[in-house]
Order: sequence, then structure tokens, then C-alpha cells
Amino acid sequence: MVNTTLFLIQAAYSNTEKVWNDLAEMAQTDDSIVVLGDAVLQVTPNIVKDYSNLYCLSNEQTLLNDDAKEHISVIEYTEFADLVLQFRRCVTLK
Repeated sequence: MVNTTLFLIQAAYSNTEKVWNDLAEMAQTDDSIVVLGDAVLQVTPNIVKDYSNLYCLSNEQTLLNDDAKEHISVIEYTEFADLVLQFRRCVTLK
């Protein structure tokens, strides 16, 4: 198990900006972040610049803006399950 934190970003579109601001106060640059649902629509260049371990589920990758696509690892559900099991701490922001 790794000592960094896994963050799951799963916010409604109207709340996503607040969630990204909350994340900036909590997350370290080496933490892993899985972006889910409407939050995928608001991944900005600043977010991909600040965090190197970003993930998106394969069925939601079409929601990513073009600037973010090359910086986010696209994973399947089985890989997501494996990723979750690697962490001692998991924080969900909605």
C-alpha cells in the first residue's frame, strides 16, 4: 500500500469548481486523482499541471477537453478497482 492519498472527484457540474478549490487545499502533487462524471468536463490545464497522477474512466474520456487528454491516464473499471486497493486513504469530493 502506498502512503499517498487517492482522491475521487465526483461532483455535479455546478459544484465542480468548488471541489477543485477544495482539492487544492488538501492534495499533494504526488497524490492520485480519479475524475468521474461531470467533473471530467472541467479538467483545466492548471489541474493537469499541478497533479501528475490523474485518471479518468474509459467510458468518460470523450468528456475530456483536448488540452487535458494527453495528461490523464484513461483506465477501465478493473484498473480502477486495482488502483483503489493500493491506497490506505481515499477521499471523495462531491
